[in-house]
Amino acid sequence: MACQTMLVKITPPLKIKEISSLEEKATTETCHVRKTWVLTKSHLHRLQICEKCKQWTASKLGVKEFLPPYIGDDLELSDLLTGVAFASGGSGYDPLTSIPATATSSTGQLELFLEYKDKLITLVGEEEATRVISEGIYFTAMGANDIANNYFSIPLRRHQYDLPSYVKFLISSAVNFTMELNDIGAKRIGFFGIPPIGCCPSERKHGSRECDTLQNQAAELFNSGIEKEIERLNAERNVHDSRFAYLDIYYNLLDLIQQHDFYGKQLSHGESQ
Repeated sequence: MACQTMLVKITPPLKIKEISSLEEKATTETCHVRKTWVLTKSHLHRLQICEKCKQWTASKLGVKEFLPPYIGDDLELSDLLTGVAFASGGSGYDPLTSIPATATSSTGQLELFLEYKDKLITLVGEEEATRVISEGIYFTAMGANDIANNYFSIPLRRHQYDLPSYVKFLISSAVNFTMELNDIGAKRIGFFGIPPIGCCPSERKHGSRECDTLQNQAAELFNSGIEKEIERLNAERNVHDSRFAYLDIYYNLLDLIQQHDFYGKQLSHGESQ
């Protein structure tokens, strides 16, 4: 099973040097990104990121230790101001990716976020709700499930696309997702690239246990493509006070995998560190 998406929203907005600091910390965290979420200093949501990354970020920013699910039975209205999760593990930019995992698609998560926005307007008024959403910082990190759990695991997309064409389809879907999010009111959106998914235990080659080079190449192709699209979005949408940024996690994680002895030692069963 691969990993997936994140959307972080922070209010009040961070200064550029603070964003760089957050980027540096995020890229040195050794966790698999798998969901999308929204995080705010006084206000935190998540549309999809791995539990460790999400809880690390929420805790470091002093928001709270646990994010209740938006569709949970125990959700209180006050949680809309302090943080809720829209996460649905197993989804991706490709609408077909979420079906085998019975997950909420990226489109479905945006619909839930629109529903959240309506509730927020009812709770604090349209002006304050607009401010809360527009002053946030959002991070998204999808694509890994699309490649590992869809393209390389289910034959349908492989019959429709060769790998470069499928990656282009994902990039186009990611851009559309971003523009929809931007149109809802999100103005600062960061993209975490896809990690080296070919090195996940489930994706390694049987026998040799080597990383799957083709899946890693697909991740690199997506990352380079989305980085170029982010540059284009910045040029086209900066008139609306919108900012987009790319955050690489691929090479740090790959270095950790390939140079693991540098980061620590392997312990045998029962051995203390």
